[in-house]
Amino acid sequence: MTSASRKRTAATPRRARKRNTPRFIAAVRFADGRTQCFSVDNAADHADARRMVFDELSEVAAVVISDYR
Repeated sequence: MTSASRKRTAATPRRARKRNTPRFIAAVRFADGRTQCFSVDNAADHADARRMVFDELSEVAAVVISDYR
């Protein structure tokens, strides 16, 4: 008895995985004492995230950068 051979179908293309880019969160204290948290998504590393915060905001007294999970 001969079994019928199955035709192979083309595999559906896999979705390209999004590159695992780092995300950071910045806790900012302003000169007047206010505090606020910001998400920094376009930075390459912690130093770049810190630089971006100082470039975008004014009257910053202190910044703490952490990995965003």
